[in-house]
Amino acid sequence: MAYNRITTMNILEVLKRHNQGQSISSIASSMGYDRKTVRKYLKAIKNNPAEDPEGIIKSLIMSEVMGRPREKQDILTPFKEEIQSLINDTSNKLKPKSAFEVISLKYDLTGRVSYSSFKRFVHKNQLIKSSLRTSTCRITTEPGSQCQIDYCKAGLIHDHATGKKKVVYAFIATLSFSRHKYVEFVYTQNEKSFIQSHIHMFRFFGGVPVTIKLDNLKSGVIKPDLYDPNLNRAYAEMAEHYGLFLDPCRVASPQDKGIVERDVQTIREEFRKMLALNPLLTLSEANEGILSWIENLYGRRKHGTTQEEPYTLFLKEEKPRLLSLPMDEYEISEWKMATVHPDHYIQVNKKAYSLPEVYIGKEVMVKIRQNTVSIYYNDELIKQHIVPYGFRQTDINDFPEHMRHRLDTGMPFYLREEAQKIAPEFEKLIVKILSPNAYINLRRAQSIVNIAKGYPGEIIKLASMTALEEYSNVHPKLFRAIIEKHQELESDKESHEMSLSLETESFVRTSDYFTH
Repeated sequence: MAYNRITTMNILEVLKRHNQGQSISSIASSMGYDRKTVRKYLKAIKNNPAEDPEGIIKSLIMSEVMGRPREKQDILTPFKEEIQSLINDTSNKLKPKSAFEVISLKYDLTGRVSYSSFKRFVHKNQLIKSSLRTSTCRITTEPGSQCQIDYCKAGLIHDHATGKKKVVYAFIATLSFSRHKYVEFVYTQNEKSFIQSHIHMFRFFGGVPVTIKLDNLKSGVIKPDLYDPNLNRAYAEMAEHYGLFLDPCRVASPQDKGIVERDVQTIREEFRKMLALNPLLTLSEANEGILSWIENLYGRRKHGTTQEEPYTLFLKEEKPRLLSLPMDEYEISEWKMATVHPDHYIQVNKKAYSLPEVYIGKEVMVKIRQNTVSIYYNDELIKQHIVPYGFRQTDINDFPEHMRHRLDTGMPFYLREEAQKIAPEFEKLIVKILSPNAYINLRRAQSIVNIAKGYPGEIIKLASMTALEEYSNVHPKLFRAIIEKHQELESDKESHEMSLSLETESFVRTSDYFTH
């Protein structure tokens, strides 16, 4: 039993109850003392019947206080300020239990100081204030039937790339039956990261739960609704691939996933402990450390609700009941909405893709994967493109015939005329750039014409010939580089063909002179 402070009035109350006939066990139970303590004070008063009971009690208390060993308290005294900082630091606040573990590991106090002595030290020095406790919802489920998902802000971590502090979030997944969990620390909560964490979770568990209970995070639920929530399309595809069901919670109802809500405090505390022991902790080190802690420490302790070891219970009863992993791992896709512009193109992730004229002005759904882009209209696939290396991916068949060859009117005709004035070869280059659709590369052709106006016609002629022969795709930067290369060649040629003065020519000899 932990130390419980006793006063003179308390002992007089004990004496009063004993004189009224109450048993020692009854007195100890009602007043919260140990029976040996009650018996000790009653014996001291009984052995000195002639003396004042109150005086006997005061002398006993004083001798106990003076004689109580202070070794444990003295061991902790040098770390008082650090303990206070660990418990009260708002940026990385630890619970007393975690602070005790950090101090014990950091200064090798394991076995020298107990947690009870640590608590007495904290309370005596008023290093912590009591806080209100919150309750969580306990749910009983079948093995493998449910996994609860949540995100939380874990804290700040030193980013070695930038040298600054960076916010770290924790993806937490807890199996409702065994309480075994998967945790992953990430820098972002976007759609791709959210789905990627699920894939890592299934791989870690070695199977798939039947249902996932999740919060209304935008990465998973676009529009919350009690009966018909609008799920993120990529997230719904992931669930279909693994054969599981998604069950979003009610808005602002954390009790719907009370199991994982309680784990938020535990994981955040463990992250802060790792950070307290290693201030230069990296994200990969944090992820390795938390998974090791889950399997080797947390998973081997009895859970307060199930009274079972989470990892042991998972291996024994829950893992065999999980759904099997599919043969192929889910390839993460990204869904976006786009409008087809009058030039037949949509723009997605800073790249342009062509569509037939019939879809101009309409909104389409675009599914982006690593190498391909699929475009849907009214849930029907209408076009597929390969992700281009450059900006634009064009299918000529998406454009009507009258737009493919429109070089004789408007701005295309004007650019051809300007190119003809400079050199015929340059006109051929501009025609090649503008064909087969005069409006696709109109700005590129206009920029190249403007560049050509700043150089001699002979240089532009040579540069145009080189561009036509050696390059299939000419852009302004490349054309300028070709021009500058020809300028250097012409400059070198002129330097070798410099005329000689009469005085210099007098020293020149023919080849016949040297043959003799």
